[in-house]
Amino acid sequence: MREEADQGLSRSSTTDHPLPITHHWMGIAFLACSCLSLVITFLGFSQFDLPIVRYVRSVTIHLPWNQLTIPWMAFTSDMGDWIGEGTHLVVFSLVLVGAGWLFSSAAVRHAGIQTLLAHGLAALLVNGLKHLIGRPRPKFAHSGDWDVAPSWVSGFDSFPSGHSAASFAVATVLAKRFPVFGPLCLGVAAFVMLSRVLRGSHFPTDVVGGAIVGVLSGAIAAAPLKEWRTSLRDGIGQSAVGAVVLLALLWSLARGPEEGIVGMLLSALGLAAIASGLWLRRTQWTGSERSGSSRHATMSSMLLWYGMASMTTSLYVVAAAGLACLAYWLHQAGSLGEQTRDLRSWRMAREGVLVSGVVLTLFMMYAGRGVLPFR
Repeated sequence: MREEADQGLSRSSTTDHPLPITHHWMGIAFLACSCLSLVITFLGFSQFDLPIVRYVRSVTIHLPWNQLTIPWMAFTSDMGDWIGEGTHLVVFSLVLVGAGWLFSSAAVRHAGIQTLLAHGLAALLVNGLKHLIGRPRPKFAHSGDWDVAPSWVSGFDSFPSGHSAASFAVATVLAKRFPVFGPLCLGVAAFVMLSRVLRGSHFPTDVVGGAIVGVLSGAIAAAPLKEWRTSLRDGIGQSAVGAVVLLALLWSLARGPEEGIVGMLLSALGLAAIASGLWLRRTQWTGSERSGSSRHATMSSMLLWYGMASMTTSLYVVAAAGLACLAYWLHQAGSLGEQTRDLRSWRMAREGVLVSGVVLTLFMMYAGRGVLPFR
């Protein structure tokens, strides 16, 4: 009897031991894929650095101050600069702390404290990177060439954007604490990010870099300190997905579809992937699949994301999206995410938004290609 127990213990030890190792290596692979996706996305955004800066200069008149001649751009520039200003964000966090204390709401009070921490961490990282990298502001960079060298000179502190980092740090904490308002908070942060480019203060890669710093800072501040490694990993994965989406949107609106055999193949691949993803998604519509992170739902999401990325016919977007999808699959396969069970009404609403998004994306890919006035 004792021998059987010992043998059972031995078998249990043998079979249970590889599981944590598998999860560990899947976590490393997830992080590697997310980081590679971010690198490729940065290369894609760098293609727009000079074209966007030149266009902004062309619609700016130089008075005692720089003024954009297009009203909506001028409004976005001024309003985004005001929202993302550091003092205003600190006051907003203090208001949350005060409101939480006044109305005895621990959730609001903790959100205020965490946004302060996220803002502070983002400020430390941004100021360190700014002077370590020493990238010139757009008004000092005409050829696009710049050397990475530490600098304390004013005007050579463009990368990353401080306004973008602070805004996304606060927005990330609020999105995690109050998921219902997550899209609104992140949308406001994206508005601030856009304003810094229109203002002529930053290149597109500067604001994307700032946004990534902000997301990472917010992810760390919104979780217990002892879980900072997990928070950092998840923040990098979320940043990769967000950066790919922004690049795909920018590329589609600024450039037409790729011509030739490459464009045709990528378009065909995109349509096939989208059709396959929608077909797999039918289990969510019929209600036969209850789990919010089922195998079919995971594969369907990956196919839809990759299909829409392929429709841009940009090799940068396709490569970055492929790595982001692989990271997502590793996240699910390695049990890094949690399965959730949703109410049928919520699930159907989510699926409706998803299908509407696919339809809107396909429409934009054909009707909105190249509408932005720069190349």
